[in-house]
Amino acid sequence: MSSIRYAKSQIAIHWLAAALIIFLLVTGTLVLADLPNTAEKIGNLRFHMILGVLAGVLVIARVILRKRLPALPAVHGEMFARLGHMALNLIILLLVFSGAMLMLQSGALDALFGSAALPADFKEFTPRRIHGLASRAAMALIALHVLAALYHQFIVRDGLLARMGIGSNKIGRQ
Repeated sequence: MSSIRYAKSQIAIHWLAAALIIFLLVTGTLVLADLPNTAEKIGNLRFHMILGVLAGVLVIARVILRKRLPALPAVHGEMFARLGHMALNLIILLLVFSGAMLMLQSGALDALFGSAALPADFKEFTPRRIHGLASRAAMALIALHVLAALYHQFIVRDGLLARMGIGSNKIGRQ
């Protein structure tokens, strides 16, 4: 049974980062990818880039807090959880890095914060391919993360979600 919560700062950063990352993945995949590289795309792209940097900062903050605050008691499958979190953190940081490299390599920063035009197409740049593949990997890892949390909550019934502020922190097998 899990009866201890993460620190409020860890919980807040987790849920803020989760919402932000899901928003970025959905809008990047369903909106930005389909917009032609015209002047109308610049505002959306600027917003996406700023939020992407914020997501990267939040992931780094989560890692720092995890190292500085006491560890919670281990749960069933802790090794897999650690590997999953590490993979998810790394893939999000890869998304931030590949997005930044795309902006630099393509010259899009001049369009976003100056008066230049966007390149005709981002797909010709290697960081764009990496960004696209990393976004799909992030979606898969997030799906696994959610499924693992639901498995713990409803099958193992160890109150794992309570550690992240959802529900009573006294849930367990009855």
